[in-house]
Amino acid sequence: MEEKIDILIKAVNEIKTTQSKLVSSVNSLSEKFGSLNKKVNELSSQINSLSSDNASLKERVDIIETKTKSLSTNPHIPNINELISEMIDRQSRYKNILLFNLPESNLDSNSTNMDLITVKDILKYLNLESIPTSIFRLGKPPSTSTPIKPRPLKICFSDQKNVFDIFSTQNKLKSNSSWKDIRFSSDQTKKQQEHMSQLR
Repeated sequence: MEEKIDILIKAVNEIKTTQSKLVSSVNSLSEKFGSLNKKVNELSSQINSLSSDNASLKERVDIIETKTKSLSTNPHIPNINELISEMIDRQSRYKNILLFNLPESNLDSNSTNMDLITVKDILKYLNLESIPTSIFRLGKPPSTSTPIKPRPLKICFSDQKNVFDIFSTQNKLKSNSSWKDIRFSSDQTKKQQEHMSQLR
């Protein structure tokens, strides 16, 4: 009888040991499952965030595509060749200045020389030592010897600083009775003139 009891006790102890191992194994699996569940939740959150970012990027791409199509179909947008040509034209003008309302001398071979002398006198009056490299009237010569409105005079310099110096001192001319009505302006391209006209 005692032997049977010992066998039962031994069997119960083995069952307890096995049960303890099973509980330990279940607990370990539960911890692993909890860790996996946490990682899955983190990944799910990241996926939701990426999905939101993707939707935002798609919206931006759609806006850019719409603007690109609008630019490609807009006839007022210059192409690259026109832009390059405009840049070169502006570069060639930045050392020039235009003089308006300067009366023209008699239309003869000495008119340019007279204009040059007058321009030098004006620059001297402004206390500037600038020397033009060339000057010439813009537009066709008037049909009469005494034009109603003088043509603009284009003055070219070797340095852009000369142009800035004239703009900064031209107000002095208002105190001179002979030159109070003349004014200087930058040498603008046709597109610049059109743009300024639209702004006005």
